[in-house]
Amino acid sequence: MGIQNTPSERGEITKQRLEDALQRLIDGNPERTPNDGKLNLSRINKEAGLSSGGIYYYDDFVERARREIDKYKSRISASSSAKVKISVDRLRAQRDKERELKERYRSQRDEIKKFCDQVIARNANLEFSLYEALEEIEALQAELNKAKVVGFERGKQS
Repeated sequence: MGIQNTPSERGEITKQRLEDALQRLIDGNPERTPNDGKLNLSRINKEAGLSSGGIYYYDDFVERARREIDKYKSRISASSSAKVKISVDRLRAQRDKERELKERYRSQRDEIKKFCDQVIARNANLEFSLYEALEEIEALQAELNKAKVVGFERGKQS
């Protein structure tokens, strides 16, 4: 026959399985349950591979596990609130950067509009000056045509 464990030896082995399961769950390395960060007595029981409710035969372990669960949950909530603060700070910094970029782009847009307006005004002035010059040239040509200077032709006698 094989070696039989006494009831107290089996109890110690089971208790060790519970201890190992608790530690794996706290470390985030479960073997039998999903790695979703949840920690409770039922999850420890499943991770240890015990039958339903097997954990409750070990009152001293249940008490210690409940304390560990409370510590774990307080650490998780503290780290999640720190993560939320970091996230909020990151969002605020991004918002401030976006505001600064918007202001810079608005300023650039306004400068470009002002420059375009100046170019259009200068172009209009040049066109008007050209129009006036052409009018003056036409007036001078009309005056020249009225004067009709008769030219000499050399060598011809009438």
